[in-house]
Amino acid sequence: MASLVDNDISAFSGRTRPGYERLLELIRARGIDVVLAWAPERLHRSPRELEDFIELIEATGTAVETIKAGAWDVSTSHGRLVARMLGAVSRAESERTGERVSRAHQQAKANGFWRGPIPYGMQATATPGKPEPDPVAGPVVRDIARRVIRGDALSRIARELNEQGVRPRRGQAWTHTGVLRLLESPGIAGLVSSDGELREAAFEGVVDVATWRATRAALAGRPRGESRRPRETLTLLGSILRCAEHGHPCYGGGDKYGRVYQAQVRGVCAVRITRPATDDFVRRIVVARLQKPDAQASLAPAHNSPALEAEAAELQQRRNDIAGLIADGLLPTAVGRPRLEALARRLGEIELHRSPRQLPQGVFVDPATAWESWTMPERREIVRMLFSSITLRAAGNSQGPNADLRRLQLTWTA
Repeated sequence: MASLVDNDISAFSGRTRPGYERLLELIRARGIDVVLAWAPERLHRSPRELEDFIELIEATGTAVETIKAGAWDVSTSHGRLVARMLGAVSRAESERTGERVSRAHQQAKANGFWRGPIPYGMQATATPGKPEPDPVAGPVVRDIARRVIRGDALSRIARELNEQGVRPRRGQAWTHTGVLRLLESPGIAGLVSSDGELREAAFEGVVDVATWRATRAALAGRPRGESRRPRETLTLLGSILRCAEHGHPCYGGGDKYGRVYQAQVRGVCAVRITRPATDDFVRRIVVARLQKPDAQASLAPAHNSPALEAEAAELQQRRNDIAGLIADGLLPTAVGRPRLEALARRLGEIELHRSPRQLPQGVFVDPATAWESWTMPERREIVRMLFSSITLRAAGNSQGPNADLRRLQLTWTA
């Protein structure tokens, strides 16, 4: 007698069930005479799967017995009718159970309770859904957030955590993706996501909301490669400076003339300029701008952008309309939920643009001195905030990179 078990794999889930697939193989090979199951719904909770099973049983003449419902005769039209009715009832019960669980989760999140795996840095308490900061892992999360705001690459943070013997809650080692997912979790800031909207949770986070938003804004504003690359290898204008004629980005490099910024798109663009002189020129302009009385206003967040505000208001109204249709039973949850998630993603992107920027220390007190203490990612972020574009014109037939700074065009952010 073959005993086939699919432990913890629901017939309703749609996932592949190795034990069930092996059962079908044995039936096709006529390797068994009788199928014995606990109940019909243990075999199927999908009408499509049930029909395939009925055809196979009819073709092979295999008997089906269940402990809870007795013989499952599908050799007659009445037997097949009963089997289909039982399958439909089981399917409906599974769907109702799923809906009840989903509603319970949504209600809990609406009340500020956490649902899902507890984020690293938090620990469970006697009250389900109300985790608290972990006294051991909590400081690790706060240090990660501080380093991200300072501009450290996520890959370096992960590598140093592993070298220090700090292990994630799941998995054997930290990765770039693992650190990113940790910082994306609103739970570490004492927030929960309910119907695509972040709400204050019924528990305290391991970092404050302002710090969490600052880490997300720092990552969102950082070019893709910069989030992984060690900050020591970054240059001030690498990929920010572009060729005025072709638009190609210029990167830091070196040649026989020394350190330069160059595009070097073979056969198309070879614009370049001496890097030390260019960096010093931009530094002097930035420091002078930060010393002006209106400097703080020029670096204010873009939350008052009329276009962003209008888009956010429209998306929130659409979200409320869809949620209302779902609540009134006029729109199936399976149809409405993906739309709510898509709206939530876009609202999250807008929120990042509206979030206050985390400026480095001393930016308005003594910019000249503060510049020397900033990390390269912090300097690059200030440059991106102050200038909408920095372009470089070619030097003509001149040999070498040519340090003529008049070829630079800096356009202030409006």
